[in-house]
Amino acid sequence: MAGKWDYSIISRIQQANDITDVISEHMNLEKKGKELVGLCPFHTDHRPSLYVNPAKQIFKCFACGAGGDVLKFVQMKENLTFPQAVERLAQRAGIALEPSQSRSEKTGDELDPGKLAKLNQWVLGIWREHLWHAERGEAARAYLKKRSISEETAKKWQLGLAVDAWDDVVVKALAKKVPGRYLVGGGFAVEKERGRYYDKFRNRLMFPIEDVTGRVIGFGGRTLGDDPAKYMNSPATVLFDKSHSLYGLGRARQAISQTGTVVLVEGYTDVIMPHQFGVENVVAALGTSLTSSHARILRRYAKRIVLVFDSDVAGNAAANRALEICLSEKVDLQLAFVPEGKDPCEYVLEAGPEAFRKVTETAQDVLEFKWSVLERQLESGQSLSDRTEAIRQFLQTSAAAINARSVDSVSRTVLLSRLGELMKIPPSRIEQELAKIQKQQSRSERKDEGHPLSGLTVDTNDLVTRAQREVLESLLRDPGCFREVRGKLSAGEFGPDTHTKEIAEAMFGLLETGTEPSLACLYGRIESPQAACLLAELDAASGQKNNLRDQLIQAVKTLEEQRQNGRLEQAKQRLDKDEHLRPILKRIAQKGPNLRSAGI
Repeated sequence: MAGKWDYSIISRIQQANDITDVISEHMNLEKKGKELVGLCPFHTDHRPSLYVNPAKQIFKCFACGAGGDVLKFVQMKENLTFPQAVERLAQRAGIALEPSQSRSEKTGDELDPGKLAKLNQWVLGIWREHLWHAERGEAARAYLKKRSISEETAKKWQLGLAVDAWDDVVVKALAKKVPGRYLVGGGFAVEKERGRYYDKFRNRLMFPIEDVTGRVIGFGGRTLGDDPAKYMNSPATVLFDKSHSLYGLGRARQAISQTGTVVLVEGYTDVIMPHQFGVENVVAALGTSLTSSHARILRRYAKRIVLVFDSDVAGNAAANRALEICLSEKVDLQLAFVPEGKDPCEYVLEAGPEAFRKVTETAQDVLEFKWSVLERQLESGQSLSDRTEAIRQFLQTSAAAINARSVDSVSRTVLLSRLGELMKIPPSRIEQELAKIQKQQSRSERKDEGHPLSGLTVDTNDLVTRAQREVLESLLRDPGCFREVRGKLSAGEFGPDTHTKEIAEAMFGLLETGTEPSLACLYGRIESPQAACLLAELDAASGQKNNLRDQLIQAVKTLEEQRQNGRLEQAKQRLDKDEHLRPILKRIAQKGPNLRSAGI
């Protein structure tokens, strides 16, 4: 990091961003002794395995190995480079970075997440101004009034208006010297021909899409004219991916944590209207079916997920898709259908917030829903193959529910009995088929299990590796031990694992200047997530160490011997290649190490 920011700035940013607050913006944490625990976002976590230590200001997952400080969490969670994570948290804390200091790792003039976030906010300002302009926004405000969205709500959710013009944003951006490729990359413009652009969003009510921290990452636009594309979202960018984003999550997070329940609906206004009436634990997927990523995000905040759908054929089909995903992710899931064919927005307006709450509170259990679907299918006089497929699908759902621990032993017995009666076959036969499906699903889950740090493998059985780790662990536990190392080892000798070397260089650099290598200092000097995870592992191991000095001395001795052996091997290889010495060495090898008998 030298040359990018002064380390005092990084330390200030670390101190200004409490790790508990930052991680809580991304996931739900619960108190457990002196630490907090939650579902790890870096692997498919079914039991809370990520621990946060407020005293040390670090996190550690004991399942996948992810670990680090607040900078590393943001870096890994938002897929940023280290400099971008520094900038992100500096912005969050209101700490100014000098332009000359905030250089990205990337060479060239690219649209990185920080630049796009600023561009999103700037364009949103244009659209918000249009909406509240007396003349330009008149028709859009009339639409909001027709949909019963109050002015207070529209301003709270930062709604805007993309006017009916081909180049409104483009002209304003180019006047500000914003490159056209930035507008295309951010999803604001389309390149008609080389060097000529036009606005992507035109004559649309604009809904900014925020992440859990309130940063604008994309937009959704609802047509105010007769465009056949009723809704249009931003394309995938370095900030936005609709399969990983949920509308309203940042605003709903507190209510979700308080109630333990998240209500998932399908549209922007289906989220906004319940919030307007005080039902604030509501979010929506963004014009796409529920994905596994959505389910994993939601289960970090809520113990119970209620999927609310329109009570029509499309709603039933969407419910079937969603429940399979939620069960596979081991989410406690229930289904609710708005009566009378209304969508949630209309229903809240007509029946009121309490009626909507009642719909979500009396949501149907997954298996009850699937059972009613199965009964209807079997009673409809379908062919034998259709009936068999209906039963197979029900068994698939049942197996997923059992694997997700959503079905207790009593419910399972009742389920098998009811199935036996319905299908006219012994429950034991159904039990066999169910067990077979469960096994297949479990095997598939294990195959898909993984995390972004899976490449971090160190051969701790290697003598050198063990000795190097011993040195680093000892210095973490007692920096005073450095006197046993100084002059005998250098950071450049650590490796060949680059992550170990990165930690050694940071640690030795601090110790040489008489600075204690605290975790905060070390995390401020190492950039790779893999090195951060290894440091968390070394820190945990150092707490278990006894007889520090003796172990350190032995480790240093081992590394010195290995270094000396390496030098001797290199010298031997050089001698072997020397044409003048090769015949002499051959005679010595044949007659033994008696130089007189070798004729020398």
